Amino acid sequence: MSVITAQPAKAVSQSKIVIAAIIGNLLEFYDFTVYSFFALTIAKLFFPAHDPVVSTLLALSAFAIGFVARPVGGFVLGHYADKRGRRAALTLTIFLMAIGSAMIGLAPSYASIGLAAPALIIFARLLQGFAQGGEFGAATATLLETGTAKGRGFRASWQLASQGAAALMGSGIAALLTYQLSGEQLLDWGWRVPFLIGTLIMPVGVYLRRHIVEEPSQAKAAKPSLEPGLVRKWFLTVFAIMGMTVATYVLMYYIPTYSIQYLKMPAKLSMLVSICAAIVSLTLCPLWGALSDKMQRRKPLILAGRIVLIVLLYPAFWLMNQFPSLPVMVGLIVLLMLFYTMGSAPAYALMPENFPKHVRAGYLASAYAVAVSVFGGSAQLVVAWLIKVTGNTMAPAWYMIACVIISLIAVSMLDETGGRELT
Repeated sequence: MSVITAQPAKAVSQSKIVIAAIIGNLLEFYDFTVYSFFALTIAKLFFPAHDPVVSTLLALSAFAIGFVARPVGGFVLGHYADKRGRRAALTLTIFLMAIGSAMIGLAPSYASIGLAAPALIIFARLLQGFAQGGEFGAATATLLETGTAKGRGFRASWQLASQGAAALMGSGIAALLTYQLSGEQLLDWGWRVPFLIGTLIMPVGVYLRRHIVEEPSQAKAAKPSLEPGLVRKWFLTVFAIMGMTVATYVLMYYIPTYSIQYLKMPAKLSMLVSICAAIVSLTLCPLWGALSDKMQRRKPLILAGRIVLIVLLYPAFWLMNQFPSLPVMVGLIVLLMLFYTMGSAPAYALMPENFPKHVRAGYLASAYAVAVSVFGGSAQLVVAWLIKVTGNTMAPAWYMIACVIISLIAVSMLDETGGRELT
């Protein structure tokens, strides 16, 4: 595996490398955001059904099916990043993700080409899923290995902060289109605009990633290691990510659909809730990451944030259902995101720090891909299904509580790595 090292002044700046590393994650979660916001529209156009709830479930299933390819991408592209270098893997992943975005934005509707329409959406999601499976490991390793040890938590936290930036960008564009266009215009062509805008990130990302400087390393020839200790940490990482990814997809991406369908809030107001969640994620993640550097410990913040989140989830969703208004929704989501980011941002350094450099990208990419595929990608579908079969709109809270508890136990069993030199 090749690593990214701090370069002299004439070389590319650390800030440019950080931007290059997170831009693929930005595109990934931007796509997630706009898909989630327009899930009801996509359901009508590509997955028509007599029951609107069934139609929505089909659209969310197409969203979730993209995660099937993520573990494959995580194993294949993660090892590729360890063997061929970070830059090669990161350039490939952003290119494939952009192709998937363009396919969704240009796909003809079910009324035009029948079953081929949903098939195109599913293929695009599978292509994106494969690319996204390898993106996280290579990008996070790049962030971790750039610069001094004292700033690892801050740099790695930008992976999560970039999700907030992506959600803010996606929700902002979606909200602007919703406010400016009529319902007919949105259904006809307006929903396609955000996906096509997303493809413009690709050339910028490719340009930036061409400037990632890698040092030659004999580790490029390294083969995957299956040492028992590393395999144990891989499983712990999968479950450590479990709570984070479920909370991400419910609190930031399912909330608009939930607010419209079950709290009967206007679509325009529901989007503002997610915008506030995105702002909190973008602003607080780097602060928590920097604080973990200053403390030279990751786990106290992670454990405290997740414990408080577990305590708050049920009463927060109860209040949402009792008082479904914009001020209440915004206040509760901001409060939940405060402790979600505390329990998640430092983990983006802790998890990769638990693996040695020569296999870091592969282990991290595959663990993240499996966790997000099994738990994150299915989160919206699972909570929507739970509400339908139980008739209980509190189901999302109970599901998140269970996942975060498991995640809390797993992360507590990882090694504390704050302040240590990377191996």
